[in-house]
Amino acid sequence: MRSLDKTLDVLDFLMEKGTAGVTEISRELNLNKNNVFRILVTLEEHRLVEKEEETEKYKLSTGSIVLGYGFIHKHPLTKLSIPVLKTLRFRLGESVNLAMLEEKQQYVIYVASEETIKPVKVKSRLGKRYSINSYVSSAKAIRKALKGEAGFVFDYEHNEKTGISGGACVIRDYRGRPIGSVEVIAPSYRLPFSLIQKEIKPLLEDSALDISLKLGYWD
Repeated sequence: MRSLDKTLDVLDFLMEKGTAGVTEISRELNLNKNNVFRILVTLEEHRLVEKEEETEKYKLSTGSIVLGYGFIHKHPLTKLSIPVLKTLRFRLGESVNLAMLEEKQQYVIYVASEETIKPVKVKSRLGKRYSINSYVSSAKAIRKALKGEAGFVFDYEHNEKTGISGGACVIRDYRGRPIGSVEVIAPSYRLPFSLIQKEIKPLLEDSALDISLKLGYWD
């Protein structure tokens, strides 16, 4: 099991870092370089990582994508949310995301997205992972729900540095536990707080309720 833990740590590190060499992985994870090399060779054989010829650094390969999407598209949360996301994006005209709370409740992971057709759009968050303590609206809303706030908890974000605004509402499972969120994001000039509070929030709450009911939630 320890060898499996080390292998998963290497995959996790590459997901966060993007690319890294044996020495860097060994140093950052405090692992023996020979062990790191053997792990990478095994992962390469299973098409989960690949080595860049020019830099000789490793990165996740298409096999990781296939594995990830196999999980995402068969997960009930994603399967039941896609039609709701499409409808919400049509009604709002802005990009809509689905975030999932990972099992240890330390991160939110963006697992689905319906992008706006407007020419100016926010960079997609699909496939990205954020700390539960981060500034993104999905993390903020889920964090409040985990602390005990009831209902389809809402929170918003406004980042002057990136020029992004948005809001998110918590999705609950059949036991009432927060398991994810539905989120809208856009350039700040298109989503002022007054608009988010007056028009976006009610639509997000309705969508979160719709998805939660599909998952078996009842109050």
